[in-house]
Amino acid sequence: MVTGRPASVEHLSELTGGSVPRALEPGEWLRCAGRTLHNLDLAEFPARVLAFSDHPERVRNRGLLFQAGLLRFRAVRFQYYHEGGRREGPLFLSVRLRNRGSAPARVHLIQGAAGPDPDYFAAGHRNNQVFLRRLVAFEGRVQVLAPGDSVQVALHRLPYEQVVSGTLQMTLLEGRDLEYALFAMHDPTEPVGFDLLSNPLDVHARGIYPAADQVASRAWVLGSTPGRVALGAVRQPNLLEGPELKGDYGVVARVELLLSNPKPDPQKVEFLFNPRGGPATGTFLARVDQGEVLDWSVARPVPAFAELPMAVVEVPAGGQLCLTLWTIPEGASNYPVRIMWRLISPGTGLQEESRGAAGIGIGHGPGSG
Repeated sequence: MVTGRPASVEHLSELTGGSVPRALEPGEWLRCAGRTLHNLDLAEFPARVLAFSDHPERVRNRGLLFQAGLLRFRAVRFQYYHEGGRREGPLFLSVRLRNRGSAPARVHLIQGAAGPDPDYFAAGHRNNQVFLRRLVAFEGRVQVLAPGDSVQVALHRLPYEQVVSGTLQMTLLEGRDLEYALFAMHDPTEPVGFDLLSNPLDVHARGIYPAADQVASRAWVLGSTPGRVALGAVRQPNLLEGPELKGDYGVVARVELLLSNPKPDPQKVEFLFNPRGGPATGTFLARVDQGEVLDWSVARPVPAFAELPMAVVEVPAGGQLCLTLWTIPEGASNYPVRIMWRLISPGTGLQEESRGAAGIGIGHGPGSG
């Protein structure tokens, strides 16, 4: 059982481990390589809370890193980011679901992951790229657990001084008393350890936070002062005992922009990436009107206060353009960042107003790092 709007060939091939001839629209069935694929026409449930595991960031021993439960139809987004700290050999990170109830359980999963990677920026960026694409397309699968079952839904090798980053959005569709947990292990075949790993000197976050999604909707008239949206700028309290979330890591932001052009000619608007806290990368997906989803991502770290062009869109003469932008702050990057947009003068490639003009703040978000 899978999901997707539609479920792409790439997504289906990855789940089945083989070649799939075509995409599946919601509600369709396909018999392929001895298996039946069913794209369920499920409702999309927004994430109610964010679970975040980055403590201890450097993992040196086996044990428990995170554990919590799921409530029916209350989606949870779980993001983890950890570095290998065991010199004697690699550790393994295991994400597991356990049905402690007396009835079967069904869970919808949307997953992304990256690493191990010695490049900390690359691991955070790649995880966000995979997860955000799947989230926007609603590409996932349904895991069924019998009473008492424990199922491993992700396993990562974690060598010394390399990083693993992962994101898992979970919606319990049927059943109760379902737990999810992240373990560090010496060997993936050994029993899991339930001693909670911690480091009082490590300031990185571990906990459950109340805002997993943010939405900002604004209108902007071309020719006015350049605009901007700030991301990763607000602190978010921990619902458990533990550190607050700073940097919005794991929080999905969706920005809805209505660009209006009162001029008699088409006008071009440039979008820029502007880190404010230090070097940063960014994952951005964009859709203009009802067109295809475009990748505006910034894969290499950009220095603080630089303004890196990401894309240019054209607004028709006397018309409007609706733009949707999705993003998640990157692991290892220094947030907050700004997304800026400004009018380009025809034939010059330069913005119409002076480069130092002030922007209009249109949104923020809750965070940690």
